[in-house]
Order: sequence, then C-alpha cells, then structure tokens
Amino acid sequence: MSAFGKIIIVLFFCGFMLDANAQRDLSEKQEYSFVFMTDLHIKHDPFVLSEFSRLIDTINSMKVDFVLTGGDQVFDVMRGNVKKGDSLFTLYKEQIAKIKVPVHSCMGNHELFGIYPESDIDSTHSDYKYGMFKRYLGNPYYSFNHKGWHFIVLNVLDVANKKYIGRVDEKQIAWLKQDLAQVDAGTPVVVAAHLPFVSSFYQVYPPKDGSDKDRPWISNRNEILQLFKQHQLKMVLQGHTHWLEDVNVENRTHFITGGAVAGRPSWRGNNHGQRGFLLFSVKGDTFSWKFIEYGSKKSAVN
Repeated sequence: MSAFGKIIIVLFFCGFMLDANAQRDLSEKQEYSFVFMTDLHIKHDPFVLSEFSRLIDTINSMKVDFVLTGGDQVFDVMRGNVKKGDSLFTLYKEQIAKIKVPVHSCMGNHELFGIYPESDIDSTHSDYKYGMFKRYLGNPYYSFNHKGWHFIVLNVLDVANKKYIGRVDEKQIAWLKQDLAQVDAGTPVVVAAHLPFVSSFYQVYPPKDGSDKDRPWISNRNEILQLFKQHQLKMVLQGHTHWLEDVNVENRTHFITGGAVAGRPSWRGNNHGQRGFLLFSVKGDTFSWKFIEYGSKKSAVN
C-alpha cells in the first residue's frame, strides 16, 4: 500500500475515533437543565406582576442554563394600539431581564400586532403582524446549540381573513431546511412552537363550535415534521392550550404541552391544573421533566 493510502486510512480511523469520542462525551458527560414556560400573558396588573415576581424568584433559585418560552408572552396586541403594545413588550423585557440566565422567546398569537378587524392599524403599518415582536425580541424563528443539543424555535402563526391561523410559511421552511442541513443526524434536536404539532386536547375537550376535533393546529404540520425524519427529534415543546400533556410518538419524539404560567382562564383560574412551568434535566442524549408550581393559589379579580 502506498504512503498516501496509509495516510487516508489513518485519517479515517482518527475521524471515526473523534466521532466516537464525541458521542461518548455526549452520553456520559453533558448535563444541564433548562426551563420551558409558556402562555405568560403578562400585563399591567398588580396581581399578575406579583405572581410573575414569584415565578422569577423560583426560576433564579434553580440555577438552570437558560429559559425557553412557548409564546404568548404578553396579553395582548392583536387589536392594535401602538402605545399599549409598546408598554406590554417593554414590560415583558423588563421582567425577563430579572431572570439571571438567557431567555429565548417564541412567537405566540397574542404577539400578532393589529391583526383583528377592530385594530386601529392595517397591514401597511411597520409593526403589523410580526413587526412589533421583531422590534422588541428579534426574528420570530431561529436556532441555537447548547451542550451537544440543537434547539429550533419556530413561528407557526400566520394571518388570513384578519384571524390567526397555524401555518409555517415558505420562507421559514426554506430556512429550516438550510438549518437542518448543518445538523448532524445524531444530534438531539428540540423544537419549540406556540401551537401544538400533536395534541390530545380536542379528543378530551371536543370543540364547542362543532369543528373537526382531528384537524391539525398547524395546517402544514406533516410537511414540517417530515423534515425531521432523518434527525433525532427528541421533543417538541408547545403551548397555547394552557394544559399539560406528554404525547410519546413511537418512543422517538415527545410532544410536550407545557401547561401555562397564567393558568386557565388567564390569571383567573386553574381549570387544567395549577399555574406553572416545566423544568427539564438533560444528561447526554436523554432527558426528564417535571412540572413546577409556583406562586399563590389565588386568582386575579376582574
């Protein structure tokens, strides 16, 4: 065998060993924790802000690596009013600045600015739909890596006929394909989105308007999930329904709906359980979670 051939074999062997060592490092050494909190519905209300302060104190006591949200940070801006919207987004940013670790925010329907018919602005306004979210929190879809895991925050909301709908647009799909092309097939992946990709909510509580209980929350859900077939999609973290569930599909992907910081109905009850959030513990390529209740058992008074 030529010297050149020996060099190729050695390089291949070294590459294999490096990859094996990387996998061993992931499975044996990488440990961290993070918080997933969704449906915060923060607003200028003394009770809400008092409870949110308790939430912040609870998170800060846990020494997690970061916080990930599932949308509906503010309540709400769908009816327009720039002054009100600015005050709510400013309030949210002031509050999360008190959290001692990075906070990664997700677009929710209540962040869609001025989309309703009664709104005082139209689609030509710079803050319309995603504009105000972008101005305060940046791009509504993005990704980041953390200790061997890849996190993707998606914007699954769009607008049609002055109502919000669940859909991932073509521009974002193109971005997602490019993002996944850079992710090794063995890397654990997490997706965060506001509307559920998979949920049993309507099977338990059929829609009162008589609409199809089996309809997907996100119209092109199957197309999006197909993009992850060659990847280790460990979990999809979801919100919107203000209830808690963990749907394990084929023992491959957990679709976890994270309850609600604000409870249900928002700050006025606990119809599907106490207000709270999820604490995730990650070790190598495995994870576990538990629901953390916080604050008082009281509710706001209208």
